[in-house]
Amino acid sequence: MKQVFITGASGFIGGHLAQRLAVLGTNIHVLLRKTSRNGHLLHSRIRIFDGDLLDVDRIRTAMTGCSHVVHLAGLAKMWTKDPHDYFRVNVSGTKNVLDAASDLNVEKIIVTSTAGVFPPAVAHPSNEESLKHPQLFTEYEKSKNQAEELAIQYFKNGLPVLVVNPAKVYGPGPVNDSNTATMMVRGYLAGRWRFIPGNGSGKMNYVYIDDVVEGIISALDKAQPGSQYILGGENASYDQFFDLVKELSGLDRRLFHLPYALIRSIAWFGDLKAALGSPPFITSEWIKKLPFDWSKDISKATRDLDYHPRSLREGLKQTIMWLRKTGGIDYI
Repeated sequence: MKQVFITGASGFIGGHLAQRLAVLGTNIHVLLRKTSRNGHLLHSRIRIFDGDLLDVDRIRTAMTGCSHVVHLAGLAKMWTKDPHDYFRVNVSGTKNVLDAASDLNVEKIIVTSTAGVFPPAVAHPSNEESLKHPQLFTEYEKSKNQAEELAIQYFKNGLPVLVVNPAKVYGPGPVNDSNTATMMVRGYLAGRWRFIPGNGSGKMNYVYIDDVVEGIISALDKAQPGSQYILGGENASYDQFFDLVKELSGLDRRLFHLPYALIRSIAWFGDLKAALGSPPFITSEWIKKLPFDWSKDISKATRDLDYHPRSLREGLKQTIMWLRKTGGIDYI
């Protein structure tokens, strides 16, 4: 593959993608703020440029000479003091990347959104053809939806851009707001995670980090501009998820189903804490998502991209092994 420009290489998916492409022999340009971690990017095929998403000149400099672009950078925190930050970073930042790509006549651009912009499943798992303007619960999802719509508009204006929508990504990497499933597993292993949301029937689509990376690489190679792909894995309820964690870890810790009414009360205190300027454990806007079925249909990616993610069992097995080896401290 020709030279690739990646934003967000200090993050969960971006870091793994840059490493994987470099191993495959691709030359990589990455844009990093001076405060971002970069130890995992010290590779002869990875060139680091200083800058951020709000500096279009820095973006253009870092993108120069690249034939392909993967835009992964964004604000993915559960909470920020100023909700407008989501739109400033995720929407305006995406516009800056698309403008630079347009100026430099890039061959293909992938904009990374989130599967959270699709609606909950009703009779069947949602897919790429599901309602494009669902009820969005969080400011993060609203901003990612706007960025996605922006990318589609640029495609209509002639830019060779496409969108990928990762589901709930987990596995080795930074254990933070971008990797909450691994955070739950780590908490369970340590005896600190003791509850299951509601009656345990709420569903998510869980996808292992390496599978998302391979899906993006396949999209770089095979996907047509204007297309869109959900990069997910296996659909599972909270009960199914923790049953697997119990089995694979060999630790039979007692877990309690926490009623949504009680979780909402906890979130109310989180909202109060947030209003005072302190990071909350969880907020009401995220709590609203918990009872729903967020199952996803990945058959389009399977068909077009030869995308075959591993099972949740296998992914959790590898995640637990990594957590026990490292304690959840990401050294890559």
